Amino acid sequence: MVSTADAGERAKQERRRQILSAAKAVFAEAGYHGASIHAIIERAQIARGTFYLYFESKAAVFDSILDQAMADLRARLHRIEVDDANAPPPQVQLREQVVATLDYIVGDRALATLLLSAGHTPDVDASERLDTFFREVRDLLRRALETGMEIGLVRKCQPELVAAAMLGMTRGVIDLLVHQTDPARVDEVVSEMLLVALRGVLA
Repeated sequence: MVSTADAGERAKQERRRQILSAAKAVFAEAGYHGASIHAIIERAQIARGTFYLYFESKAAVFDSILDQAMADLRARLHRIEVDDANAPPPQVQLREQVVATLDYIVGDRALATLLLSAGHTPDVDASERLDTFFREVRDLLRRALETGMEIGLVRKCQPELVAAAMLGMTRGVIDLLVHQTDPARVDEVVSEMLLVALRGVLA
């Protein structure tokens, strides 16, 4: 039997998700600078007081969106298992993680649009927060590369430099997928990305 406390907590979490979803759509449409709390509560169909029960400001809800995105990305990028005989080959594990990551971002068009606004928003605080987000992503990639070198999956390289290059390629691919009218399937895109990353473009 579900307790009243549990039901109340679930309702609070659902209301928070509702606000975050509405805010994400508003930020994607209007940009951080053009977005307003009024537009967010209109989109979420809640009272202004309800918004402030969960978030103290526009900046706070923006930070929460990026924090959730980072948590979701970390859940999809994890150490490749090489000691478990039942685990898929490392290359298959790598591909699965890249597909899951791109599926997550491209599947949430509002989030993708918000992330692609980095470097284009006139608001200094939002720009710095997005820069921090991408530094964290680059750090995730760097550590993944270092692990790859340790297990022999990745050649010896400069992890910081290669991570920056991979992040740049990924952002470019996301931009293409979000804006083209007939997007390619994510698994096809990932296949091409991995070919470029692993073999370059020379015939």
